Amino acid sequence: MKNKVLIIGRNFHPDGKETAATIAEALRPYLAKDGVETELVLFKDILFDISNEDTKVLNARTGQDLAKAGAVLMTNWFSHASVRKDMALTLALYFAEKGVPVFNTESLHSRSTSKLSQMLVAVQQGVPIARTVFCLSLDHLMAYLHAEQFAAPFIFKDAQASRGKGNFLLDSIDAVAGHKEAHSEQAPFMAQALIDSEGADYRFFVVGGETRVIIKRIGSGDSHLNNTSAGASTQLIPLEEMDAKAMECVRTMSNALHREVTGIDIMFDRSSGMPYFLEANPIPQIATGSNVDIKLTALAQGMREAIGKKEA
Repeated sequence: MKNKVLIIGRNFHPDGKETAATIAEALRPYLAKDGVETELVLFKDILFDISNEDTKVLNARTGQDLAKAGAVLMTNWFSHASVRKDMALTLALYFAEKGVPVFNTESLHSRSTSKLSQMLVAVQQGVPIARTVFCLSLDHLMAYLHAEQFAAPFIFKDAQASRGKGNFLLDSIDAVAGHKEAHSEQAPFMAQALIDSEGADYRFFVVGGETRVIIKRIGSGDSHLNNTSAGASTQLIPLEEMDAKAMECVRTMSNALHREVTGIDIMFDRSSGMPYFLEANPIPQIATGSNVDIKLTALAQGMREAIGKKEA
């Protein structure tokens, strides 16, 4: 595949603009003169399998790893659906790691808009995550999960949702089919390995890149969710009592995502004690939700420190 150029995008544009399919077809004879193959890869056929052990990004139609290409041109990712923007960012990060030239590199500088890119950023930073599999085609996703014998039960959740919305615990791969109507570019679902937790997770409220408040969210027991919006109770955890590795994970992700103010969610595996990164909220609940006074006090302190740095 090193003698192959991938044209990644769509074969349809809602505004009638030039598509990746059009470019690929027109470019093919120009590259063929030099013995270079042109291949069109549609966003809907790209499958991401992200884990700390082995990350792969595949053309689900052929099973080939996209990183084996000689060069890549991405188009049709910057309009209408934020999930394609995030897929482009994730692809650009992957190609950069694998040393594959990609055009245009502006895709490397997009804002993370879903959990998909956050998972790859975490892996590239050495932060533990639950294995994550994503594809815009649920047929491709189900086939891959079956082929990989993906362990059930597992989490199936909207990659762009928050506050526990669109988050399900599935007891079989075939149960994914029941979510076909809900799955779309506006609500794209991903499969994640289930973390054997204590029935709780932790929200790290970060200001100025440093953890200021830690809120333990304890599930009600009525579901697998630990969000306060799903009935979880909360408990403040002193900073000095928190696991050092978790604190470092939070600092790393805050810096890597350029989010000096964020809410980072961490879950601990009950048997190993390993902290797993779940997500980094761009702007967490600050003036709403639980412990409002404490969060606002922390934010105000961080703002005062920023003013002091400027004056110094």
